[in-house]
Amino acid sequence: MGFFNLFKKKLKLTDDLFGELTYMTSKDASLNVYEGNVRFQGSYIGIGVDADENGPTKEQKEFFKKLDATYNHIKENIIIPFLKKELEDALEHTGLEDFDNQFEFDGISIERIKDENVKWSITYYSNPMRHYVTVDFVNMEPTLTGIDG
Repeated sequence: MGFFNLFKKKLKLTDDLFGELTYMTSKDASLNVYEGNVRFQGSYIGIGVDADENGPTKEQKEFFKKLDATYNHIKENIIIPFLKKELEDALEHTGLEDFDNQFEFDGISIERIKDENVKWSITYYSNPMRHYVTVDFVNMEPTLTGIDG
């Protein structure tokens, strides 16, 4: 990145679902992403949507709407059981009994949708651990947990 690229104006887009998004580009166009804040479950969280210059796709928007509509079910039946298993050692003193107070929403990322498989992730800030925890998914199947630091 050259010195003058630091001052390059970022492309902004106002999306009908996601609101104002900033287009972050890379030399590898497959890594381009729109970032912003979106209303989800009554609060604003960060959103990252992998997309080209045309913006988020209809499929990505429909998937996000489905996540919002079914989040409580996903949280109770998929996310919490997965994190209990994955973070057992890290949470041995506090357990995972009050998820909504122990884990604060940070954001959601949705990759480009290919072959009806949706790769996405959800990130929380864990108060007991004092770290960000990210769960990667393929469709509704959690595949990996990442902890910053």
